[in-house]
Amino acid sequence: MKKIFAPFFIIIVSHFFSGYAQSDVIGQNLIQLLEPQEGVEVIAKKPVIKCSITHPFSRENLLVILDGDDITGVLDIRSEGFEYKPIRVLSSGMHSLRIVLYMPDGKEVQKDFVFSTRHSKTFEDAYSNNELTTIYTSVLEKPEDVTTTPYSKIESNFKSETRLKNGHWEFTLTTNLRYIDQSLPLNQPERKGLDLINYLLQGKYSKDGLGILTEIGDVQINETENTVMGLAKRGGNVSFQYKDLTLRTFLVKSQSVFGYRGGVRGSTGIEGSLDDHIMGVSGETFFLSRKVNLKTIYVTGGETGDSFGTWTDASGRKGSVAGFVLGTDFFNQKLATEAEVDFSRFDADTTDDFSADNDKAYKLKIGRTSGNYVYEALYKYIGPDYQVLGNQGLQKNTEGFTLSGGMNLDIHSVNLSLSRYSDNVEDDELYPKVYAYQGAINYTFKKFQSAPISLSYQKSIIDSSKEPSTITPIETETDTITGGINYIKDRWNFGIQTAYSSQNDRTSAGNDSTSNTYTFITSYVMDDFSISPGFTFNRLRYPQQGTRTDTYTTNLDIRGKAMEDNLSYGLAGTYNRTKAGDGSSEQDTINTNLEVAYSLGKKLFDFLNPSAGIRGTYNKTNNKVSGGENDELILLLVLSTSMPFSF
Repeated sequence: MKKIFAPFFIIIVSHFFSGYAQSDVIGQNLIQLLEPQEGVEVIAKKPVIKCSITHPFSRENLLVILDGDDITGVLDIRSEGFEYKPIRVLSSGMHSLRIVLYMPDGKEVQKDFVFSTRHSKTFEDAYSNNELTTIYTSVLEKPEDVTTTPYSKIESNFKSETRLKNGHWEFTLTTNLRYIDQSLPLNQPERKGLDLINYLLQGKYSKDGLGILTEIGDVQINETENTVMGLAKRGGNVSFQYKDLTLRTFLVKSQSVFGYRGGVRGSTGIEGSLDDHIMGVSGETFFLSRKVNLKTIYVTGGETGDSFGTWTDASGRKGSVAGFVLGTDFFNQKLATEAEVDFSRFDADTTDDFSADNDKAYKLKIGRTSGNYVYEALYKYIGPDYQVLGNQGLQKNTEGFTLSGGMNLDIHSVNLSLSRYSDNVEDDELYPKVYAYQGAINYTFKKFQSAPISLSYQKSIIDSSKEPSTITPIETETDTITGGINYIKDRWNFGIQTAYSSQNDRTSAGNDSTSNTYTFITSYVMDDFSISPGFTFNRLRYPQQGTRTDTYTTNLDIRGKAMEDNLSYGLAGTYNRTKAGDGSSEQDTINTNLEVAYSLGKKLFDFLNPSAGIRGTYNKTNNKVSGGENDELILLLVLSTSMPFSF
């Protein structure tokens, strides 16, 4: 029996694996890459890709992915295979090409290729990617009393990115030019005609642990939250990095430069004096295998006029700040610390007889950011006269702490936070001291991926003390509970969210209130069509006044394409009804937006991607108590083109 079974088993197994081997050989023979050849570096910015397929196929049963992008829709399909000519320049280096052929029997034949490119013999990268877009709008219908919509408007934008790279050097220039003209005047600082919106010239060098970065144009400076953070101005920036040491210096215009002002020299942002510029230097170094870092920052400068320079102030402002940061990380982000101390000097009016104000700020942070568990403890103090030029949004005159933590497990996610902050840090008797307490917990249940559940609770307390006789005390508690569940299945998404908020005013004013909100949202998404309806109900009560206001809001958003994707359309609308419980007020509001566009590329100039369409808005308000009614219809003819080109 064993002698009979063994040969039979061998025959079956051999046939099974030979079938797989044969199928693999067939797959290998079906798809062949003709150009570029594997293992050969091609000198080309837009290499032509040619592939042969020795089996009947169509675009519908073919998938081609180049560097992660699906290019199937733009292939030149032929009987013996396909050809692809890139529209944009491909980056130099290695490229991956995946070809999948879906056979009539349901099987898939897949083939992966790798090839490399270089833009020229001299440069690894040498290209310029550009795009010119133009939109023309003309009013078909609008009320005469609407003065904010011009009867005609034309706007063109030219975006460009040019790059040269060879070895250790790299240069990049990005620009954005705009031409605009319309029947109505433009609001300052905008102006009609051709103008420079932004630009940035970068030069990089890196070798053997040395890195140099030089920037001129619209730069962004980020140092620390209490000194300079998110400072986006026109000027220059230079940074040097050698192993664990980083040095940086910058000089920017304190006023925001809009467009092309003052010619070439005036548009760089580095021409002028410290009366209207901000200059800064910083240095950072690491010790003990990068477990300890020390950073210093110094920023100084002046400012005249508003942020865009549309008006000037002869008085001007001047200021400087010095910051010191010490960070440690001895346990791989399990216990990281950061301590910062900053000293500021600020003169809000350089022409008056008052001297500049000096003040300080502190910050201490301890936390963990690795693994499934995170925590952070933060303390900060910002003096009442602490002010930094270019960081006017910094909240001064505050002191307090925040404790937060959380865990993210397979099916559970929990986050907690507790904070207490107060103003009037120096206990000025002319002002009260206001405390703000806040605690929150957020929970997410993730066992069912198609139906995640979230719950949250937040309690806020605002309490004042040491109020002068002329100041009304504050004592308010607010509790907020929210919850929601989403059901996601294939192309459908259903969601229900609810929120309850209660405000308890413990002062004699007694401005208590409660709010209940229920929201239902759903969406259905296809490749060429989507619809997203939604409904929200809110009830707001004021018990002491005995009033109630109900608000009903219905939303609808429809997007889609038709006629072989040549026609695109979109409709978004909101219906809102607000009604008081005592009948004192009742109002209906309708807001709708409509866009319809037809692509004319196949009938005119395809490389321009021209389209024609209609854009419309309709707004209506009906006050059912007073009888007042107002409606507004605006229809615009929209012509647009988009021409990308690279070289």
